[in-house]
Amino acid sequence: MRFDRLPLLDALCGEYLLGTLRGGARRRFERALRDEPLAALRLRHWQAIFTPRYATMIESKPSPRVWRTLERELGLASYRSPWHQRAGFWRGWAVAATAALVLALGLQFSPQQPKAPQVAQVVQIALLSGKDPAASVSAHLARDGRTLVLHATRPVVAGPSQSYELWVIPAAGGDPVSVAVLGSLDIQFTVASAHSDLLRPGATLAVSTEPAGGSPTGKPTGPVILAGKISS
Repeated sequence: MRFDRLPLLDALCGEYLLGTLRGGARRRFERALRDEPLAALRLRHWQAIFTPRYATMIESKPSPRVWRTLERELGLASYRSPWHQRAGFWRGWAVAATAALVLALGLQFSPQQPKAPQVAQVVQIALLSGKDPAASVSAHLARDGRTLVLHATRPVVAGPSQSYELWVIPAAGGDPVSVAVLGSLDIQFTVASAHSDLLRPGATLAVSTEPAGGSPTGKPTGPVILAGKISS
């Protein structure tokens, strides 16, 4: 399957979390979780949304004041046993609450297709490319000289134990300088003032793959996957 089709990938994540993805399909998906960074990222996204919030909200109980108000308005005091102690009521309430919660969360967190960065106030300064010509990243600099926008032609997301690190090699030469540690190459961020002066024509932008959190040495330690010279 093509993992840049987010609706299909999110549907597989949902079936996996619900336990309805079985047999060979489940094994193929678990293999994709190890081999495809985007699959692992989307699964963690849905686990973070549903698991803690769902459990917490289902376990919450109305206050005694709410019970008393309902008992008075519905005339429930005439029942032999208190209505809030009846198992049938709680089962029905739990089913209704669960359905309402899942519907609300589904509407609130329905996946949206990634949007390209707004480039009306920025200028492209470099095009970063590597071995795969289809996976290029354009770099745009805002008029303030501090806001850098990276736009990937297709999703480029780091794995669970990796990070991408953006470097600038000064036009005059010298060691690469770390600009940012990133989890995705489709992002907008602010460049430190000490580094903004390095983003000049003739300098080179490069992206390396590093351990999670960035290079431990202050210099590139992993392979450089993308690079491009600043032209304007």
